[in-house]
Amino acid sequence: MKNKNYLIIDSSENNSDLYYKTGFFVPDSVLFLESKGKRTLVLNDLEYERGKSESKAEEVISYAECVKILKNKKVKNISILDITDLILSQKRLKTVEVQKEFSVHYADGLRKRGYRVNVAKGSMFYPSRLVKTEQEIKYLKKSLKKTVEAMDLAINIISKSNIKKSRLYYKGSALTSERVKSFINSYLAGHEFTASHTIVAGGNDSWMPHNTGTGHLYAHRPIIIDIFPKSQETGYYGDMTRTVVKGKPSEELIKMYNTVLEGQKLGLKLIKHGVKAKTVHKSIVEVFNKKGFKTEMLDGKMQGFIHSTGHGLGLDIHEPPRISLNNETLVKGNVVTVEPGLYYEKLGGIRIEDSVVVTEKGFINLTRYKKQFIV
Repeated sequence: MKNKNYLIIDSSENNSDLYYKTGFFVPDSVLFLESKGKRTLVLNDLEYERGKSESKAEEVISYAECVKILKNKKVKNISILDITDLILSQKRLKTVEVQKEFSVHYADGLRKRGYRVNVAKGSMFYPSRLVKTEQEIKYLKKSLKKTVEAMDLAINIISKSNIKKSRLYYKGSALTSERVKSFINSYLAGHEFTASHTIVAGGNDSWMPHNTGTGHLYAHRPIIIDIFPKSQETGYYGDMTRTVVKGKPSEELIKMYNTVLEGQKLGLKLIKHGVKAKTVHKSIVEVFNKKGFKTEMLDGKMQGFIHSTGHGLGLDIHEPPRISLNNETLVKGNVVTVEPGLYYEKLGGIRIEDSVVVTEKGFINLTRYKKQFIV
């Protein structure tokens, strides 16, 4: 890292690496450069003063001042590429490291001007993000606390609903996926969290893992609730899932729920520093197979345990490491989800998810909430 010059042209609303390094929320694209441990931000007049007081950058440069310099050099139709060229030439840099998502337009433009543009390996610009600091864990705890509160609100509504002809009603009105999501999202918005694509998937919708759910919720059928809000204050996500039933589920559904719960307990038990991600995932698959819940093609559709066991959590909802059939190793300070699930078109879906911190000898569960199927 000492010998690399990291360049980002993006907004911190879209680019978690940029926010990670600057701690500065900005909705429009800015120029960021890190060279020899010094962070430089180039900001327009709208953000300049705020950037000087709020960002972690050691140097904040005025975009307008750069424009003046270029105009004096008779540069016409000044663009962000001209500004980037100016900053790099002032710092006598000829090689930059960029993210895989870096604009091809910008990369080609810099290469035409004689710069060497290298694309960083891996899915994350700053691998240090994989190991959370104590402060980051505090932010995640806060996000998960509100996630738990929103989950409790949703489950209580379902629990208090009435059953009429196998449909759920709450306070005299039909209880729909959209209505429960509205309760969840409104609660989170009131606490400065943004909840996008919240899942409340019941019955036939529940067997597709990322189906957000629509329409009437039914009794005796599983309802998957997956909430993953982002803090507007810190930028860190929460993520948890519970599956509940109002009424009387079939014996097969109860067995399926207990199997997922057993698989998750085993997965959590295996989590610790130095464990291979695939060891955790394979162990859960073995439990599911032994219980008769295999992953296979049924009626032309892949059904069973059809996703990874978990993923990293932080400034992005999906970060490395991923707990799947890969060669990644969990290390102390990783924050990961453990969320096995089973999905069959004729039965529905069941998923249970907690978010945990990996420790030297085990884990700390940041998602402290009951796991109760029948509510």
